[in-house]
Amino acid sequence: MSAAENTTSFSLTRRPLELRRRRVAVRSVERLTPAYCRVVFGGADLAGFDSLGADDHLRIFFPPPGAPLPQPDGDELPAGLSSREYTPVSWDGVESLTLDFVLHGDGVASRWAEAAEPGDEVFLGGPRGSLVMDGAPAWWLLAGDLTALPAIRRHLAAVAPGTPVDVVLLSDDPADEQDLATPGALNLTWVHPADASQPGDVAPLLAALESLPVRDGEGFAFIAAEQSVVAPARGYLLARSIDLENAVVKGYWKRGDIAYHAPHGTAAAS
Repeated sequence: MSAAENTTSFSLTRRPLELRRRRVAVRSVERLTPAYCRVVFGGADLAGFDSLGADDHLRIFFPPPGAPLPQPDGDELPAGLSSREYTPVSWDGVESLTLDFVLHGDGVASRWAEAAEPGDEVFLGGPRGSLVMDGAPAWWLLAGDLTALPAIRRHLAAVAPGTPVDVVLLSDDPADEQDLATPGALNLTWVHPADASQPGDVAPLLAALESLPVRDGEGFAFIAAEQSVVAPARGYLLARSIDLENAVVKGYWKRGDIAYHAPHGTAAAS
């Protein structure tokens, strides 16, 4: 059967997970590109950790800069912690978890990752639930900026061998381009904003989407970048007759609001 004839249906279902607080310590820090940092956490509290969906979010609780992580007061987290949400990249289900950080100079998480060293501790919470795919799409469309790379990597690992997967990625600096791997038939495009554009400008990403081939059959789309991507990305999918129930569209961050978190819906979330 050709890829064009493969119209195998699939569904997206939200499944709850046990919400636990975990105390973990940094094991290693690796700068993958100038603006992209990988941190491996370890600790006995990670036993039983799981993340069923590629777009899952856990919450990291950071101590004040230069301060050790305090002990919790019973079931309550200590006061004075700041938190941000991140997508798990990989884990072993025993005592190791990998997270990637975009380094942008602003915000609690970016500053923490810039200075992180082995032994530094944080609390983790979640994921609270997962959006799980059952079945196999006939094709995949994955697009976003560097903040979406963890989810896109996890989606790529789930693509069936030979299945078409179009990927469009936006980075402010060409030096932050990274190699990606998948069992599928990968069509990868990196795009960059024009000079003097605002950081995270989604215009090049949207323009690149317009040049993608039209695929046959029932496919899955995932698009996540700065919040202004949401409305035009939905319009793009509708114009291509792509069912929004088979899509996830998110603003992972919002320019001018460093504490912004994307809403967690079932599909086509805003």
